[in-house]
Parts: sequence; C-alpha cells; structure tokens
Amino acid sequence: MRKGTALLAAGISAAAVLTMGTSAQAVDVPSDYTGLDLADDVVVEDVAGERVTPEDEELVRAPEGLMPRSAAGSSAIGVFSYSHGGLTIKVPSGCFLTHSIKGSGKKVDRQIAGVDCVGPAALGARFCNTRLEFHYADTSGKTYKIKRGPLNNKCTTGTVPTYKIGAHTLPKYGKACAQLFVNGKRTAVQCHFITK
Repeated sequence: MRKGTALLAAGISAAAVLTMGTSAQAVDVPSDYTGLDLADDVVVEDVAGERVTPEDEELVRAPEGLMPRSAAGSSAIGVFSYSHGGLTIKVPSGCFLTHSIKGSGKKVDRQIAGVDCVGPAALGARFCNTRLEFHYADTSGKTYKIKRGPLNNKCTTGTVPTYKIGAHTLPKYGKACAQLFVNGKRTAVQCHFITK
C-alpha cells in the first residue's frame, strides 16, 4: 500500500510542477555557446532589459513589414526535451521565437524578442530556466557581442517572457540575432542582417 501511495504522491507532485510551475532553484544556469563562431575578444554583457509595454507585445507579434525601417520575423522552435527538477519535459512543435528590431544602419532604436506557442503547444509547452539573448556578429559571421537577458527561473506554459532593450549603436555591420536558451541549451535563433 505504501508503494502505491508513494507513486500517487510522486504523480501528483510531477503534475503540480507541470501545471503550477516552479521557481524552486534560483541558481544561474549558464548559456552554452558550443558551436558558436565567437570572436577572440567577444564581449558578454548581462542586460536586465526594459519594461515591456502592451504596444511592445503587439510589435513583437505583428506581421512583418508593419514597422518602417525595421525587421521582424519568427523562427519555429523544433521539438526538444530537457530535465528540470528531476522531470523530463518535452516541448512539442507549435512554438515560435519572434524577434523585432527597429532602427537604421548600425543604430538600433529598440530590439524585442519573445516566444509564443499556438494550438496544442499553447497548453503543452513548458519552459523552465529560460533566457533570451541578443547576439551580434560581424560580416564574417563571428559573434563579437552578446547581450544576455535575465534568467527566468519560473516555469511558464506556452510562452517565454518578452525581452526588450533600448537604443544602442553597433560598432560593425553584420547581423543581429535573438537566441532562446532553455536550461542553458540554445533551442532557437532568429536573425536580421544589419547593412548599410
């Protein structure tokens, strides 16, 4: 009888973590940059980001072409699994990383990234220990600067909190990418070219 009760309790605990979320561990999960072409003098900067307004949320989800002198796009997040709190969590297809950048030339007025899921994934996708980052590469593809957003220890369903940074000027032409890290592993990338 004890074994059955223990299994039932474990099942209820697992279900509670999946439905309610957890922030049990407020430890930093470093981003794994394996496979990235990094410059020798790459700068990694932790940037808390700015308050996201309802208008910003609309911009990050707006169809491409609605913002002058800017770019917006989405990349599908493939199916993947990861471990969190002793559980293996599988993220199904149906989620997208959206990245919007507004500016002209090397001047960036605003950059926003977020994750949303549609269909069954809106209820079935759990994201824990997430971080959105902006990576900047030169024209040869070497990443020379990384602006890391805050680590979101709390688990969320069907979305990842939107991350926004304000005005700055890039030292080089090349590309600006939004990257999603879940539990330290890169799971999605969406880029825009920065040209003259």
